[in-house]
Amino acid sequence: MAKTPETRHLVRGAQLPIADRLRAGGLAADDIVVVGAHAIGAKRVPSGLRERFQAITGIGLSPTRAETKPPRRHHLPGDAATPAISYLAAGDPTGQPVVFVHGTPGEASDWAHFLDDVPRGQYRIAVDRPGFGSSGPGAPVAALTDQARPIAALLEARLGPSIVVGSSYGGPVALQLAAQHRDVVSGVVLVGAAADPARERVHPVQRLAAFPPFSALLPRALAHSNAELLALRAELGALETGLGDIRPPVTILQGLHDTLVPAENAVYLADRLANAARRRVVLVERAGHFLHLLMAPLVEDALGQMAAGNARPAQPSRMTS
Repeated sequence: MAKTPETRHLVRGAQLPIADRLRAGGLAADDIVVVGAHAIGAKRVPSGLRERFQAITGIGLSPTRAETKPPRRHHLPGDAATPAISYLAAGDPTGQPVVFVHGTPGEASDWAHFLDDVPRGQYRIAVDRPGFGSSGPGAPVAALTDQARPIAALLEARLGPSIVVGSSYGGPVALQLAAQHRDVVSGVVLVGAAADPARERVHPVQRLAAFPPFSALLPRALAHSNAELLALRAELGALETGLGDIRPPVTILQGLHDTLVPAENAVYLADRLANAARRRVVLVERAGHFLHLLMAPLVEDALGQMAAGNARPAQPSRMTS
């Protein structure tokens, strides 16, 4: 597992305009952490063009993998109302469940490096979200409630209360889970999570790509991703009223130079998650959108702190297929 930055590099309650807005919103100074560029070795800020290219192609986003036994793939059958869900799993099946939810486009393997060397006492799974990878259905699933429901069914059937980690579009899916399926979410870690509907923009090319014959030319993942992004502004607007219902602790990791999900999303979320058991925001200087792929130790650190607060007795081994 990659080494996390030393705590001496973390500046609590730093003097940044965004940190000031978080404090004004009621966040405690100890719950605002700024990771300095020197701590992560960042030498330049990411460009918008590069991040958009990486989001579509994945080029330049391959994290270092440990040479360990690969995670096992499992499947939860679906029914007429709920699509089948496929997922990767590793770790102790009796331990604290941690569920990773990818962005758009994406698949479970985006999180595979977090399943290489699972900490003792954890059981980690990474899902193929509905409409991606080996999960059903064949059509796009653009509603956040429909994204969350099959994952909630997996948690109810095989895992129980879980820490849910969501990156980018996976962030609002994680929040929908916590708001709508409270019994199965014990904590939330958000990584560059889209949240503020007012900051969502749709390029005219995206609208064009949704119509035949262009839509038929897109690979399944890109076609489904485009459908999700076209609907995201309205979906985030619908989610906003549920954010106040979220009770478990929430940690928000945000790159201050994220060109796909602007850093102001962290303020939007912190303001609306006032009823969460704890709100913690980690801001990363000179960092962009793909923290979970390019700066995995920061995510491990946030997850480790969340897991420490969610420690629980060992559970019976979970049945999988």
